[in-house]
Amino acid sequence: MYKYAEFAAELDQMVTRMVFQSYNVEKYYDPYIESTTYLLRVLKNRAPNNENPTLGFVTHTDKSFTTILHQDQVNGLEMETREGERININLSSPSLFMVVAGDALMVKLNHNTKLQFCN
Repeated sequence: MYKYAEFAAELDQMVTRMVFQSYNVEKYYDPYIESTTYLLRVLKNRAPNNENPTLGFVTHTDKSFTTILHQDQVNGLEMETREGERININLSSPSLFMVVAGDALMVKLNHNTKLQFCN
């Protein structure tokens, strides 16, 4: 699990660096990463059935800057678009990971023409 968590952190740092570079704010990358802590969650969910159709996660957004998703064996992830359309996400291959822009990043992208960082 520790090696898996290390890999996930490295993947997140790589994606975060690309985001910072794309907005020409690379100078803030190192301080941001130094202030970052990681949380690895391993979840086992049961599929909804006729008796319990609400099993699984409730619709939510992630409060973090980014979230990395990786599924094993079971495909059950759905994403909802802004228009309310539900999309099934297939991450059943062990080599597939999905990086999601969390609420913290979306606020910056949707409300600023440039990312604003404090010195």
